[in-house]
Amino acid sequence: MRRAAAYAACAMLLLAGSASAQSSPDEQARRLLEDGKQYFGKGQYKQALDNFNTIATGFSATDSVDDALLEIGRYHLEVDGDVEKARASFEQVAQRYPQSDGAPGAYYYLGWLTMTRAAGAAELDDALAQFDRIRTLYPRSDWVARAFYASGLVHRKAGRFAEAVEAERRVALEYPTSEAAPAAQFQIGHCLALMGEHGVAMEEYQRVRNRFPESEWAARALDRTTTLYRLYATASPTFAPDPSVSFGAGDVLRDVRAILMTPDRTLWVASDKTRSVVPFDAEGKIGSSIPAENIRALSFSAKGELLVAARSAVRIGPKDIKSFAVPTDKPGVPEPLEDIGAAVITAGGNMLIADGKRNRVYRYDRQFQFLGTWPDGKEREVRRLVLDGEGAVVLLDAKDKTVQVYDESGRLLRSLGGRGTASEFRKPVDVAVDAARNLYVAEEEGPVRIFSPDGRLLGSLASDEVRRPRALTLDPSGAVLVYDDKAQRVIRFK
Repeated sequence: MRRAAAYAACAMLLLAGSASAQSSPDEQARRLLEDGKQYFGKGQYKQALDNFNTIATGFSATDSVDDALLEIGRYHLEVDGDVEKARASFEQVAQRYPQSDGAPGAYYYLGWLTMTRAAGAAELDDALAQFDRIRTLYPRSDWVARAFYASGLVHRKAGRFAEAVEAERRVALEYPTSEAAPAAQFQIGHCLALMGEHGVAMEEYQRVRNRFPESEWAARALDRTTTLYRLYATASPTFAPDPSVSFGAGDVLRDVRAILMTPDRTLWVASDKTRSVVPFDAEGKIGSSIPAENIRALSFSAKGELLVAARSAVRIGPKDIKSFAVPTDKPGVPEPLEDIGAAVITAGGNMLIADGKRNRVYRYDRQFQFLGTWPDGKEREVRRLVLDGEGAVVLLDAKDKTVQVYDESGRLLRSLGGRGTASEFRKPVDVAVDAARNLYVAEEEGPVRIFSPDGRLLGSLASDEVRRPRALTLDPSGAVLVYDDKAQRVIRFK
């Protein structure tokens, strides 16, 4: 009997141990959260979302629910691009779990959403307030460094470059080991370049390379230094053809209407001959083409999506094709645009369409609903629309032979060209802008000229190898790529 009792006691202990091995709800939720984050990091987004949703619905009373909701918001923001669902998740964390460790992250993302879509001072102030809450309410949180970094971006977007430098420098000095430190150091150099402090900007870029050589920002800093050094280190910048670079031949380089270089150094070539837009990688290897007819222009959205403007429609990204119309005198009977010359998506998400038939630029909202003419009712023969790194819109008017820069609201910031001016153009055909807002203008029967942000002529790219420029673009290091219609090739100048 005693032996049986002993066996029974052991069995009870084993059962108790087994029960304790059945983790508590908090422990189970933590495991689901960690697994979900690992899935997310490996690009297994469906599995990640399943884990986060399981926590939100089945473990809502645990300490992990705020983090799970934060990750759900990240999924909607970064993976499926549903801004409103992302905002709802972040607001749920901020309002229902204000004392949790996920709350400062929620405020950060709410501020980020507001900042990226801000079109005016009031929205920028609202974004700044969200970042300020993190520093005030959660001073010991790891999100404080990111909040300072994002505040610097708000000041930069508002044109307050000195304030932006101050905020970013706090990150670099006070939080040097944070994830935000390399980006903040890079932004110091970028803002100084925008202020015209090119020598100091190059020094700050070099600090990125010295302090954070393994970060993604080190290579970007080298590109920016190369651009500034080429333009501002000597009295007059010089460019020479790069014989080591070649981008294909044959029909792809015939009847080229536009070229565009991506940040990863992929060159897109829009050819009417092949009725397609063709990518070349950094080594000149051709990739899969995108079919398109009657191509007019190429551009990028603020999100990095490729826009292909064709005569009667615009392709956004790999699959989304949109047509556009304008109101007529007959209510409810719009007239389609059938002579699109250029298109761009602004930083605020609106679409600008240049119409060759009416010589107007029209503005459409995020749902592609007509908003009106932009920036005014003046007739313009717009050949190119380009978005610069600060959200301004660069407009090349072939009729007036001008290049003008506007903010998103349509306010004129600066202008080049015009009859009788020092920067008078004869026949401008394309324009590009670098990260420091220097403008590069190609003329069909002349050189490529380079202008500083204040309109000063920095130099010209003249070469016997370019006889009839038709299109141009810049690579991340500031090298100029020109398509010569007569030679039917793309030439890189560095």
